[in-house]
Amino acid sequence: MAITLSYPKPRSCQEKFATVTFADTTAREIMVLPKYAVIEGLYIIGSVTASGGTLSAATLNVGTTTTATELIAGFDVFGATGEGYHPAGAAAVGSAMMTPLTKDEHIYAKYIETAGSGGTAGSWVVKVEYYVTGPGETL
Repeated sequence: MAITLSYPKPRSCQEKFATVTFADTTAREIMVLPKYAVIEGLYIIGSVTASGGTLSAATLNVGTTTTATELIAGFDVFGATGEGYHPAGAAAVGSAMMTPLTKDEHIYAKYIETAGSGGTAGSWVVKVEYYVTGPGETL
């Protein structure tokens, strides 16, 4: 197939946002992505780092089950990446990216205090960028 102005097909990016707080220590459903959605970007946006109590490390996980590690596994929200606008980077699960979903997917998030306890500060926004292909379409 020749490369033309209409091929590859242009795609429109869509975005969903959901807030996760230090109280979300059990996986909580935060959004649903539609069938045929293709995840192209995962971000964590924070206004404050996790802190309080004896806390010295904390992470966020995001996934398609209550295990919540299928999309983002162990994103550090205690250190410098807890505040600001950050791509999920190395915490993003590469196999979850750029593959059309085969069904509507419920997305879960979980906050984990990995060293210490008693965190009382921090809330983060999970941003998912995606586009939707048609049935049978490839990327």
